[in-house]
Amino acid sequence: MVSRISTFGALQADLALIQRQNQQFDLLNFRVATGRQFQELKNFGTQAPRILDLESEIRTRNGYVDAIGLAELNLRSYDATLARLVEVVDDVLRAAEPLSTQDANFTTNTDVLATNLLIEVEANLNLEIGDRFLYAGTRFDTAPVVDLRTLPIYTANDIGVANALETADNIPTFVVDNGGANTAVSYHTQGPNTQDPRSFEQVALTIADDTLLTYGITATEPAFQNLIESLVRLRSSTQAGLTEAQRETFLAEASNAAQSARDELRQLQSRNGLALSRLIDQKETHENFINISQVALDDITLADDATAAAEISALSAQIQASFTTIATRRQLSLVNFL
Repeated sequence: MVSRISTFGALQADLALIQRQNQQFDLLNFRVATGRQFQELKNFGTQAPRILDLESEIRTRNGYVDAIGLAELNLRSYDATLARLVEVVDDVLRAAEPLSTQDANFTTNTDVLATNLLIEVEANLNLEIGDRFLYAGTRFDTAPVVDLRTLPIYTANDIGVANALETADNIPTFVVDNGGANTAVSYHTQGPNTQDPRSFEQVALTIADDTLLTYGITATEPAFQNLIESLVRLRSSTQAGLTEAQRETFLAEASNAAQSARDELRQLQSRNGLALSRLIDQKETHENFINISQVALDDITLADDATAAAEISALSAQIQASFTTIATRRQLSLVNFL
């Protein structure tokens, strides 16, 4: 009787062992197939809260990196367009100092140059990335600048009358003497003598917890007001009916406005460069944290494929041995139980 109970108990123990081995076999197969230690978070024990914290922080930091990447594209676009607009200023300064305004081709060549430069300024200020106009402030869906070729030229009565720069929410407005009556015009799509705070508003971006970066350049900047003023003055110097002195005065006024625009464009470049540098530094901080955290997370959650495969091989031999043992015991004769 004792022998029978012992044999039955041994069979039960063998079955329990095989069940445990099958469970371990399934786990090892899971590790080889997925590369992860466990399928459920609870199986990580005391490491589970740390896994949750790391995963949450990595997701947050990745969100910052994605947002910074889009902003970086905008800032680099500002950098490129500002550099080109500085070149436009240089072109204006050269054109404003001709060898002689008496040259037969002066009016035609200067008018064509001024018109082409106005087209280029318009294209740069109406730059669109994705579905947003870069220089439109927070009016993302509206091109900020009109067709600059349609701007009226100044008349002789406007010589010596300085253009007042607009600040705050006031849309840039030029006053042109038109047949003895002052006419308000603007290069901005919102129109002259109007206000629009969104056209002046810069974009704000959260680049880290409790860290806000305000950046952006709008088409209402004094640099652009002076640049367009210089081009209109340059173009005005080509109109018929001017005396030589009037023509040269228009050129001098174009040069003065261009020099102011160049100084202001340099300031915008510096401001944009500082914002870009801060953005890149913060992006690198996030990426370094993500890389370090991902290594720590992998150390906890990832399985060694080679080790798991070797354990599967060894465990398969053990399971086969257990089945052989059970098969042998199942073939015992009745004498073994008596």
